[in-house]
Amino acid sequence: MLFACPNCKKNMQLPEGSGGKTFMCPMCKNPFTVTAPASPVTPAAPVQNPAVKPQPAAPPAKAVAPVAPTPAAANLVKPTAPATPPAHHAASVSTTPTDCPACSAHLLPGAISCMDCGYLLQTDSSLSEGDGLNPAICTNPVCGAANSPGERNCQRCGQVLPFPPGHMVNNRYRIEKQLAVGGFGAVYLATDTKEGNRSVAIKDMICEDPGEFDIRLNFFRREAEILRSLDKVAIVPKVYDLIEQGDRAYLVLEFIKGRDLMKIMEGNNLTPFSMESVIEWGKSICDVLQHMHSQVPPLVHRDLKPENIMLLEDKKSIKMIDFGTARDLGKSQKDRHAAKTKVFTEGYAPLEQIAGKPEPRSDLFALACTLFQLTTGKPPEGTSTVQLIEELQRDPKSPVPTAYHWLLDVLKTNLSEDPNERYFSAREFKTDLEKKHVTQEIPCPQCKGTNKVRQPYCSKCAASLTDPTPPCYYCGKQNCMGSRCCIHCGNRLK
Repeated sequence: MLFACPNCKKNMQLPEGSGGKTFMCPMCKNPFTVTAPASPVTPAAPVQNPAVKPQPAAPPAKAVAPVAPTPAAANLVKPTAPATPPAHHAASVSTTPTDCPACSAHLLPGAISCMDCGYLLQTDSSLSEGDGLNPAICTNPVCGAANSPGERNCQRCGQVLPFPPGHMVNNRYRIEKQLAVGGFGAVYLATDTKEGNRSVAIKDMICEDPGEFDIRLNFFRREAEILRSLDKVAIVPKVYDLIEQGDRAYLVLEFIKGRDLMKIMEGNNLTPFSMESVIEWGKSICDVLQHMHSQVPPLVHRDLKPENIMLLEDKKSIKMIDFGTARDLGKSQKDRHAAKTKVFTEGYAPLEQIAGKPEPRSDLFALACTLFQLTTGKPPEGTSTVQLIEELQRDPKSPVPTAYHWLLDVLKTNLSEDPNERYFSAREFKTDLEKKHVTQEIPCPQCKGTNKVRQPYCSKCAASLTDPTPPCYYCGKQNCMGSRCCIHCGNRLK
């Protein structure tokens, strides 16, 4: 039966026979009691004399025909067609779905909301007929309820909901459809009406907590700054606009047509990509990381993984996405050595990043984990990934051909627990990917003597062989990368 809440006047579908029962409105959360409807006068058989016993076996065809009612009685007696439901009931049957519009779960008879996803069934014709809109999914990670199109707040938890198609952002960007939704907000495909109707991606920051809003806004501002600094790097999307309006903020980015590498692998039963493609992608990512790590102060990505790499429609080119977790390491010594916010994805992060002290070589660790997964189809397991690589190198049926075991050695080097045993730069990583072998020795630029790779000083003439490190925390003097103790004061380098 169709019933309107006496408090908020919202229509809802209740089971038949709900008269006299108490319910709680899913919209306004107020309890109400359903008033039992008056029983209509609907005779089941013609009126008979009580003194006359009914004929139990008499067929309907031989029943006494009723006398035509008088005009006064005609207003009280309904036609004898009890099989025809009331008009309002027929309308509810025709519009109430049997499957949830949001998650396709089967709905129970008379359901008010979906038991699986929480989608509130809306029988109001103004919202349910011909709108063609998708349900609005709550971005609250502990809720995730599907709401009727047009709602601005989640009917379960009150969280602000993503925008529906057609909404205009800043009187310029028209929302076309929602691409993704998460705890930080939503991502839309939109049209820039002032730039030739070009397609753009809009990240919408949704935050109800005023105390957390400033923190998230700083992430948005930082991401915009980082993307602008990487504007000349080919595989990084361009940033067009940063809009701050009251309690919401929007980051307008280049729209990338493609799919992320993780979804492609999952759709292909975790089949790895070709070795040559992975190598080329690795070199392109090294260019991005080298540019970031060369900034003053250095920038670290902190969340490199297959989900953040998009394969374009040509099936060859890639774009890196989601620089929201990237940050600089600080300008002062104190800032560089201070613990940072612990941001990482399990399996892709080294121990120093898990401890809150990431550095540029932490990104090289994540890159090695990413290339391992793209090459083998197996998820990385942090530093334990080294054991997985060694098993593959011993396995005669390994999916990695023997001719490409050099790539596994490159990855294994960058998966070391000790950052000083990894490559010192993304440039060094790219060099070995280009040469297709692991560099073991390098010549000294002064005496031409041979030294082991990543040795900070020449063993013959003591010339510097690696890039300088930040100043020593104790004496303030510089050393070369790979030095474990300061050559000036002897203290352990942090």
